[in-house]
Amino acid sequence: MKKYQQKSLLTGVFGLLVFVFGVVVMAGFAGQRLGQQIQADATLLINHVDAADAEREKLLSALHSLNFTQCNDSTLLAMRRALFDATYVIDIGYFKNDKLVCTAGNGLLATPLNDKEPDYIERDGVRVRFAPSFSLILFPERIMQVIIVRQHNYNVIIQPSKIDLHNINTKTWQVFFKSNKTINHLTGTEGVYEKISSAMVLPYESLVVCSQVTPNYCVAVFSPWWEYISKKRMLFLICLTLCVLAGLSAGLLANYYMATKRSTWRRVRRGLHQHSFYWTYQPIINLQTQQVIGCEVLARFKDKFGTLTPDEFIPLIRKHQQTWLFTQAMITTILHELSDAPQLPDEFKVSLNIFPYDVQQGKLSELIHMPSLHESRFSICLEITEDEYLDSSIAHSHLQSLADAGFTLSIDDFGTGYSNLANLQNLSFHQLKIDRTFVQDIATAGLKASMIPNIMELVTKLGYTCVAEGIETQEQEAILKMAGVQYGQGWKYGKPMAIKQFKQFMGKQKSP
Repeated sequence: MKKYQQKSLLTGVFGLLVFVFGVVVMAGFAGQRLGQQIQADATLLINHVDAADAEREKLLSALHSLNFTQCNDSTLLAMRRALFDATYVIDIGYFKNDKLVCTAGNGLLATPLNDKEPDYIERDGVRVRFAPSFSLILFPERIMQVIIVRQHNYNVIIQPSKIDLHNINTKTWQVFFKSNKTINHLTGTEGVYEKISSAMVLPYESLVVCSQVTPNYCVAVFSPWWEYISKKRMLFLICLTLCVLAGLSAGLLANYYMATKRSTWRRVRRGLHQHSFYWTYQPIINLQTQQVIGCEVLARFKDKFGTLTPDEFIPLIRKHQQTWLFTQAMITTILHELSDAPQLPDEFKVSLNIFPYDVQQGKLSELIHMPSLHESRFSICLEITEDEYLDSSIAHSHLQSLADAGFTLSIDDFGTGYSNLANLQNLSFHQLKIDRTFVQDIATAGLKASMIPNIMELVTKLGYTCVAEGIETQEQEAILKMAGVQYGQGWKYGKPMAIKQFKQFMGKQKSP
């Protein structure tokens, strides 16, 4: 063991020495190329700055030429047409009496908004403000960094992340507006210009360039020598050293990864017996009446080492065939927690996620013989996830017996897995759950969103009820209601809650 440790230590020391030697050798060749790369990156960034400003000038000049005096359908149409071919601009707003009254994305605002003070004022009175945490009115949950530019009655929202960075090699750069007294950060890494100006960098590592087209707009680019040299393979010794280091690093990472995997499984296995799993409850809403008619039970994990996400522990439970033990623990816990909740009415719908593997193995038939479950005052819905194949010829009798015993059977995450028309027709399902990806696609009018009417046609034909997951906005809810979806769940109505918070939530629902 000592000999192995000595060899490992010697290998590490030798690799470090060779690496240092390679860095010294490469430094002699890197200066000229480093300067060329920084110059090219600075030029690309300046070109983007000029292009964004030219786009803003073109859009707003065209809109101003129309001489609109109020925001109406014609104004909104012109703004949206201007926005259609934009690269950097993501929204346009119209001001009247110094108040924002409408935007291309949101339309006419119910309450006009006051304009905020700019960070600086450009030529011709153009007002510019940097917003590090901004959200469009239409998508309040999406936080982004933007630059807001106002000229007369219009403003534009420019998103710096629209800059194409594929041809920029340097990771550390800053775009800023430079006036006589101040430096206004716009995008990139804040503080790069100050770092370069303070003479804390080596020669050839940095460059500051200002636009010749858009006055006072500049970029600062900083590329450390070591970062540049590490990308080159000019000498055999350097290549050999990088390969050795890469091999050692890969071995260490692989060993760490495997150790982490084993450690995670030990935590999960221990948690199955030591009550490290707990369950949260997310309300299910009748979309027509807006009343809470049930909840979905969702698993969570926490032990003394911290938390694990379902994406971490569910695959391990499946891999080690502990699904039924997990399901039993879930049922025992949630029935105990919910039975002591007078806030919940009789026939309150409780949806439990069930593993297809347990259906195939006939384990679910044991649920019929669980008095606490079968005699529960709640309506128990068993949701079969689509992410594993379910053989209908094997599952039919098991599911039929559950249906005969009064359980509601649901296909979870429909449209993302193995479900097909044969399964829908041959198995004893009562409900279909539209996956959240279909709902989220509504906002962008994507392909999945266009499939919802077809899904609802199938639901009607089979006599199922339908629940839509992942509803977050009023717009999504309205579209789903129009499509005929009866029930919904998502953050719009409530996040998954621990039992205490869920009882409080339900208590408020019953309050006058």
